[in-house]
Amino acid sequence: MSHPPVIGLTGRRHVGKSTAADHLVGAYGFVRAHPFEGGKVAAMAYFMHVGATEDEACRMVYGDLRDKPSPYLPGAAFPRSFLEKFGHFMGVSMGADWTLGKEFDLAWRKHSGRPLVVESVVYEAPAIRAVGGMLVRIVRPGHSGPTGIRSDAAQAEIDVDATIVNDGNLDKLRCQIDRIAHMMVGGR
Repeated sequence: MSHPPVIGLTGRRHVGKSTAADHLVGAYGFVRAHPFEGGKVAAMAYFMHVGATEDEACRMVYGDLRDKPSPYLPGAAFPRSFLEKFGHFMGVSMGADWTLGKEFDLAWRKHSGRPLVVESVVYEAPAIRAVGGMLVRIVRPGHSGPTGIRSDAAQAEIDVDATIVNDGNLDKLRCQIDRIAHMMVGGR
């Protein structure tokens, strides 16, 4: 079965993956897919189940409460700790069929024929390879990110097709992304 082009972005947190994905969406019509989006929806439901309001749960998953102690979690754990463990369970124990595989199905059903950008590849590299996708690591010189993040160690093991260096210059970053996009989908 032939699939539209897929580019999977990997790298530590805060290196420019979202910026790269934004460019692919805006300049080339890519559709975003996040391997853990279904897990994030489930995590929001869990956070509301244990007492958070819908707004708090959303902020615990997507926003400013992710890296703050939560009165709703055991030992006032950070929501990111739960998200990391849940993401590992879904991505490793259950496997990519349950995560990115379902996101592929949803995206291809809703956006037939459009290329996809997977913004945060951690455990799903084989699924991207299985559909003929390309894996790209983004690195930021001098950036180490938070310590003890399991997903950072896992993404570091991914064998990629290309590496983009983000030195903070957005024009250079976009130019490097453009080269990869042209390989996958051709010119604008």
